[in-house]
Amino acid sequence: MKFLMLAASAVALAAVPAQAALVGDFQLNNSYANAVVSTLTMGSNGGVLGSQGITFGANQGPTVFGLTSLNVFSVVVGFRLDVTSGYRKLIDFKSLTSDNGLYNYNSALNFYPVSSITQQILPATNYILTYTRDASGTVTSYIDGNPGLTFVDSSNFGTSDGSLSFFVDDYPTGQNESSSGFVDFIRVYDTALTTGVTAVPEPASWSLLIAGFGLVGAAMRRRTSALA
Repeated sequence: MKFLMLAASAVALAAVPAQAALVGDFQLNNSYANAVVSTLTMGSNGGVLGSQGITFGANQGPTVFGLTSLNVFSVVVGFRLDVTSGYRKLIDFKSLTSDNGLYNYNSALNFYPVSSITQQILPATNYILTYTRDASGTVTSYIDGNPGLTFVDSSNFGTSDGSLSFFVDDYPTGQNESSSGFVDFIRVYDTALTTGVTAVPEPASWSLLIAGFGLVGAAMRRRTSALA
């Protein structure tokens, strides 16, 4: 099954903040379909789609299309990388036309060219990445719910042009900064999350999770050389 399975409990309630509207739920179980009704769709840049997710090679991975809130949004991704040395792109925001974006850099999160580096990412290890950008332009990224990388995105490096590409490097660097790996799920929210996601429940748990919300409410870089 998925990396992390939750019952609808207090732990699950903390996993996804109640104020966020889920607009993209790509479970990647033999399908690129969006499990919620919205304008968001997903396309493939290669890789092998299976019952648990996508096994991708270098410069392979999915792209989400149809974002309408380009400045304020959040993305949650369950993934692992095979290689974490050097720069390895995680999320591209500009249709692969810009070197800017969210990377793994020597086993840490990095947003190039801001160079805010934090959080350890080991090869062949499952993680849940949360990326969020709020109305003030503040970008925050989390690994397994632990905050670290944060900056004010005054240059709009982290805004989307309407699509989000995952694990595929951009053309300006010759697509030399990517890794093979595996992606388990991708979820997109139309608001900024105020906490990092630590786990995501299986589809069957969503109804219980929603009921639980009700109970709780009632109670209260420029690179000098290309990488191989």
